[in-house]
Amino acid sequence: IAMRATAIDAAAAGLALAHSAPACDDSSMITPGLPLPHSCRVAAEALAMEGSLVLASMQTIWEALDDPARATLSARLDDQVCGHWARVACASPYWRRLLEREPFWILDLEAAPVVLEASAVADTEEEFFRTLRRDRQRAMARIIWQDLWGPERLDATLTALTELAEACLDRALEFGQKLLTERHGQPRNAAGAIVPFTILAMGKLGGRELNLSSDIDLLFVYGEGGQSDGPLPLDLGEYFQRLARWLIRALDSNSADGFVFRVDTRLRPFGDVGPLCVSAAALEQYYQAHGRDWERFAWIKARPVAGDLRFGEQVLADNRHFAYRRYLDFTALAGMREVKALMDLEQGPNSRNLKKGRGGIREIEFVCQALQLIHGGRLPGLRQPNTLEALQALRTAELLAPADADFLESSYRLWRRVEHALQMVEDRQTQQLPDDALAWQRLACALAYPDPAHLQNEIRTRREQVHALFHDLLLEGPEYRDEPTHQLWQTAQVAAPDFDARALLAPWQFEDPKTVWERLRRFAQSRNVALRLSQRGRQRLDQLLPRYLDLCRSFQPADVGLQRLLDLTEALLPHAHYLALLAENPDFLASVADLLHSPWLAQALARHPILLDDLLSRQERDPALWRQELTAELAGATDTEERMDALRRFKNSEYLLLAADFWSGRLDSMQLGERLSELAEIAIEQALQWAEADLRERHGSLGVEAGGCGEDHKPAFAVIAYGKLGGREMGLASDLDLVFLYDAPPDAESNGRIPLSASAWYARLGQRLIHILTLPTRAGILYEIDMRLRPSGQSGPLVSSWTAFARYQRESAWTWEHQALCRARPIAGSPDLCQRFAQLRREILCRPREASNLAHDIVAMRQRIQDAKQIPAHRFDLKLSPGALTDIEFLVQFAMLSTCARAPQLSAHSNTRRLIAALQEAEVWTAARAKTLEEALSLFRYSENRRWLALVSRSVADVDPEAAALHKAAQGVLEVWREALGPRAAEEN
Repeated sequence: IAMRATAIDAAAAGLALAHSAPACDDSSMITPGLPLPHSCRVAAEALAMEGSLVLASMQTIWEALDDPARATLSARLDDQVCGHWARVACASPYWRRLLEREPFWILDLEAAPVVLEASAVADTEEEFFRTLRRDRQRAMARIIWQDLWGPERLDATLTALTELAEACLDRALEFGQKLLTERHGQPRNAAGAIVPFTILAMGKLGGRELNLSSDIDLLFVYGEGGQSDGPLPLDLGEYFQRLARWLIRALDSNSADGFVFRVDTRLRPFGDVGPLCVSAAALEQYYQAHGRDWERFAWIKARPVAGDLRFGEQVLADNRHFAYRRYLDFTALAGMREVKALMDLEQGPNSRNLKKGRGGIREIEFVCQALQLIHGGRLPGLRQPNTLEALQALRTAELLAPADADFLESSYRLWRRVEHALQMVEDRQTQQLPDDALAWQRLACALAYPDPAHLQNEIRTRREQVHALFHDLLLEGPEYRDEPTHQLWQTAQVAAPDFDARALLAPWQFEDPKTVWERLRRFAQSRNVALRLSQRGRQRLDQLLPRYLDLCRSFQPADVGLQRLLDLTEALLPHAHYLALLAENPDFLASVADLLHSPWLAQALARHPILLDDLLSRQERDPALWRQELTAELAGATDTEERMDALRRFKNSEYLLLAADFWSGRLDSMQLGERLSELAEIAIEQALQWAEADLRERHGSLGVEAGGCGEDHKPAFAVIAYGKLGGREMGLASDLDLVFLYDAPPDAESNGRIPLSASAWYARLGQRLIHILTLPTRAGILYEIDMRLRPSGQSGPLVSSWTAFARYQRESAWTWEHQALCRARPIAGSPDLCQRFAQLRREILCRPREASNLAHDIVAMRQRIQDAKQIPAHRFDLKLSPGALTDIEFLVQFAMLSTCARAPQLSAHSNTRRLIAALQEAEVWTAARAKTLEEALSLFRYSENRRWLALVSRSVADVDPEAAALHKAAQGVLEVWREALGPRAAEEN
């Protein structure tokens, strides 16, 4: 529906509706079924899509109004307003639902968008959260309505959204400060003066150009240290941290009433690992010592938006030198190229993302920001946080040609309108252009284009032109020119096979310089390098190889480092964008080189270089999304083999990322164990689904006989995890200790073409599950499985009936089998059977036991293990040596089995570290004992995983640098053992 600007203006003026609707409690005033005005029906039916849905929505809203409201609305519903109503309802199902839920809002859609009425009178936190969200929704309904009147409304929309965010921040800050002051008093410095607090907006809020479903980038800053003066005084660092956390919750938390604004605080000093709120002095010190180029780009848009605005302006002034230098600063381009390389890698060449993709919003912003940073130190007029104002300032300063500035402005305006139209569909933060015809039709409707093809063509053409202009302005940085490294690499590219390179190689002190030189020369002159790389790719290689030669110095020996870097680079040659990433981003290259210190990670990355993508984006990966991501991975698989391969690839990818995060210090051993365990659970759940489906297809289902219903039921089968998986403490080398249980009537039989008894059906199910988990495919195996902990061990049936298992645990199980129960938990299968196992476990663990008898059994079992697994002299086995992991686990299990009867809460845990803490909390162990065991456990687990990644044995020689710390920790464990269980034989071994 295309409308002339004059007609739009007239329609907008004609709908000068009241700002509030009259309340109506008299149901007699409502006349159900009163027909919708004919012009509205015509407008809905004229839509190219969803006409019936829009008409139904209009009818719903109309019928929900009382008679006076309908009369008021009817007088204003001319053809143009009805057409606009229909178009807005078509463009935004989110808006449609808002108006169906709040029909009287239809009467004041042309009112001032930002009026926070309800939240102003809230008394409680719960009421405040609810009413602030309602205020936001009402404002969004008005903004969307007003925005779609036409292109000329863009500036008003950006302003309204910015004012809405500022108003919500103000209102939330006022309420939060009131709550904090009531409990903790006013924040004061040493002299007794109130300490100021400000909220700086970055990004689009800072630039007064917020979009319809944007998050808001915030930086919380306070003046100085001190203490609050209330009944519960707080140090001001903690005081303002609490205020910031409350503000984020007030705005960002999603409830039945929705959210207000998503809040992003990652632009604060040190990002996610830094404090949420910083002092002004700490902020300035950070930018002086640690500020990075990309943070200068972010700082351009910094602006105080709430709190003490005067103090906020002073913070800006104190840090302005960080962004703007007094000289022509072409180093800003290096930061831009670095960010752009990462962005291009993330998006790929064919990205539909209108923000980060080629020719999108971010490229226009980069043009402005790079020129601002280069020249803004000398030209204060360029220091504009708003993109459109920055474009005008650059044009005035003759840093952009008028035609280029006009083109970038018109493109930016269109991109922002498209962005809003995409986001208003479901109030989602998206900039992805549609990938289906219906979504393109909706987008064309929102932007009043005659058909989707015209819009698609304009977007495609403009993106190409914007990217070309951006590319012309993106200067290349200087080549890396460290003389020895550069000379060595240049020589390797042209040298003859008999060239003597010993003098060139001398600075690196390679152990085998002849082999290193031959490897480097063969790589430099290889067919792959010559054929696979473009001229630009060769330039990037020229940047990379001298850096490799420097990085390999940190390896012992340096030969290993260079070999691994070259192996990885050879694997990357078919993927030129990875070379660009490594060449343009020294920090990421250094991170990759650090991972290559692990031979396991080096081999994995060389085999699967595509995992660099995942390594690059790992900060965004969330284990809570694993199941969703696995479902997407499996969607394209067409048969069992493909599904099994896909499951293995998914597990291998996440496994490598977890290993990399552990190696680089992002995860500690406990976090690694929990995530590895969760990954294994997901794999087992998926494999069990496939195994059940296979059994049903071949042998049918087991029917429910009770009641004669004859319906199928979900197999009463459960997978019980023992050992490290049971304790959520898997290591990188762990296999899976599993027990399978089933429950079915003895005479039950499946109903398939090859019927089986219940016991045989479940035995086949267990066999099929193990087959899926252990079968080698092109992607390897999923896991090694150990079933020896089932009743009667290897001589017992693969799958135990519930009755037999429960009887065995109650009547026949050995002490060591009850020890094993300490780290057991159900992880997949029938919820009812899993619950029954948990209850049985609690019952067994909470039995009263004679401590002396229990200690005798546990010491005897430990001695048998020690006798069977002899440790070589002068070595320390991280698992089996005296004082090592097995001793810690036995001590925890002894304490648990001997005290659960009087402290049943202990049975809620299966994780060794958490059990140590629980035993201290239950006052079974002293804090000193718990600390000794926890520190030893952490050290041993850390060493175990690090050594596995280094492809070395868990048996540590006494001459190893870490041996002294391991022996010291083991002595502490042995002291606890003697206190709890008495002396043991052959401790000296």
